[in-house]
Amino acid sequence: MGMAGGLILLFALGMAIDEADFLGSRHTSATAYLQVYSAFLLMLVYIVPFSLLMRRLCRRYKLSGFEMLTAVACGAFIPAAFAGEINDGFTSMMKQLMGSAYSDAWLGSAETAIVEELLKLGTAALLLYLFHRKSRPSYLITGMCVGMGFQIEEDFSYITDSGFKHVNAAFPAALDRIVGALGSHWAYTGVTVVGLYLIVSASSGRNKRKGLLWILLVMANHFLYDSPIGSVPLFSALLAAAVVLPVILLLKTDWSMSETEMDAKLSHSYAQSIAGEGRPMDEVFNDLKRDLK
Repeated sequence: MGMAGGLILLFALGMAIDEADFLGSRHTSATAYLQVYSAFLLMLVYIVPFSLLMRRLCRRYKLSGFEMLTAVACGAFIPAAFAGEINDGFTSMMKQLMGSAYSDAWLGSAETAIVEELLKLGTAALLLYLFHRKSRPSYLITGMCVGMGFQIEEDFSYITDSGFKHVNAAFPAALDRIVGALGSHWAYTGVTVVGLYLIVSASSGRNKRKGLLWILLVMANHFLYDSPIGSVPLFSALLAAAVVLPVILLLKTDWSMSETEMDAKLSHSYAQSIAGEGRPMDEVFNDLKRDLK
């Protein structure tokens, strides 16, 4: 069947599992569906800016818009679906084993962070393999798109879960999800996939350890955000800033050349300077500094 066939199978299974997230009970009226689904429109507050950013980044790094849309769709219907099933199964099992001693706020949050980040990371890795993408920007942007797909599906499920219980709760639930959208899954997965890039492309153990550390730090951030600590506004803001700042710094990095290409350019320019040929070295460095701004 191959990797592509496996991806399609996972996508189809995910859609079947996620279907329940968008449905009310048998007695839910058409009016209630319209009222609940209308709250989805509020998600455009973050979906539109993200789409514009992706369009710009795809042009800058010559990436396929179709591939990024595929990443969003897969993020919504693969890791989101299976994470929900695994999380529910883990909670049920731990309650049977630990009884009243089980704390979903702490142990459940830790399990959720690990499972969700690994599933999103695996989905992004599969897509990067199928698309034959190996550059640093493609890793970051694919990760961001997978995370955004996961985030959209999760937000929709929270809205429907609240809205189908009490119709008037749909819009408050949507607003609550918007508040947490800044430092959410799009940023988590972007950083973890760059961590994967450091691991698979590393020529030294140091970079491999750095990549693993990035992945573990995101899991820790996710756990703390889901735990009771994340309910404190100050800590919630700090956790969001801690995951968004690396994404901003990564986006500002000049990735038009690889490290090897940059070293080669500097070596060539230095050799020309020694021979009295080509541009002066200070012009070369000025160009590089300007590109990095």
